[in-house]
Amino acid sequence: MQTMIVYFVGCFIGFIVHRIFQTESMWMNVAQFSIFLAFMYTFIGRFMPSIRNSLIKMVPSSVPNPKMIVYVTGWLEFVIAISVFIPKLNMVFSVIGIILCFVLFPGNIKAHAKNISLGDKAPTNIYLRAFLQILFIVSFIIIFKHA
Repeated sequence: MQTMIVYFVGCFIGFIVHRIFQTESMWMNVAQFSIFLAFMYTFIGRFMPSIRNSLIKMVPSSVPNPKMIVYVTGWLEFVIAISVFIPKLNMVFSVIGIILCFVLFPGNIKAHAKNISLGDKAPTNIYLRAFLQILFIVSFIIIFKHA
């Protein structure tokens, strides 16, 4: 799963930033950079036709206007990604990020159940998807606590 790789690259960058600049909290840097990179990556993916079409298929059928939902959640991911570095916003958007993780997870379940691939990539195992969501939530909690 590419998003997980991007997330861990963000962790590494956060660690390096902490070591170079001797910041107050390594965990805060790791959480900020991992969320920033992962959410920017998923935001950009929403504007690639093959990925966008896959995401539209993942929206539960009970939700109206799936295409609009994909765009709105993408822009929300963008705002969350930026806000993790803004002290006056990172606490609020950490809570919004946690809520977003729970709101979007039914789409992951549908993708697993219906074997929906993401673009041209094979479908990701539901347990890996759940693990990534947990990593996101833990990162948001760290950002919230260090805000």
